[in-house]
Amino acid sequence: MSRLFLLLLMVFWSHDLVAQGTVVVPEPALDADRATLRDELLRFRDTLSTIDAAAARLQRDNRSASPEALVSRARVMSDACARSARNVPPARRSVLAADANNKARVQRQGELLKAMDQLRGVLTKCETEFQGFSRPGQGETVRGYGNDRAGRVQAAIRDYETVLARFFNAMGIKVSPRGAKATPVSS
Repeated sequence: MSRLFLLLLMVFWSHDLVAQGTVVVPEPALDADRATLRDELLRFRDTLSTIDAAAARLQRDNRSASPEALVSRARVMSDACARSARNVPPARRSVLAADANNKARVQRQGELLKAMDQLRGVLTKCETEFQGFSRPGQGETVRGYGNDRAGRVQAAIRDYETVLARFFNAMGIKVSPRGAKATPVSS
């Protein structure tokens, strides 16, 4: 019995010893071009979060808000789509200028440019539709159609974010989720 206990104790301790011997190597620093690319694409991605927030508020308030409040939500949605659409060209230029020096990077670069073009079309349509919804007296129209339209925009944003993540991976750019804290090297 005591030998079994001693053996189990050694197994548990040996696991900790192995973990103590593990070397954690930090990610290599990005060169200036990739850091600029990352910053520009994250700046654009962050503008998309304002659309997401506006869509969520619209969807949350759809049943209970007054028609005037829904018109206001539509105006916010239109403005958010317009702001994001204005940020597509600088982000697109950064992707075009990226050093895609292998087959995978070239492929992901092309996919991201296509996704940006598709998203720009969705954002332009979003701005136009919600601008129409934001006119006085359109509250019940927003109640009837706003959720569906907002959901389509959110789906397009999710599709773009998936392509963006694959591009970052191909370019060797590690991006932590928004709000994530760095993990310590040792505890």
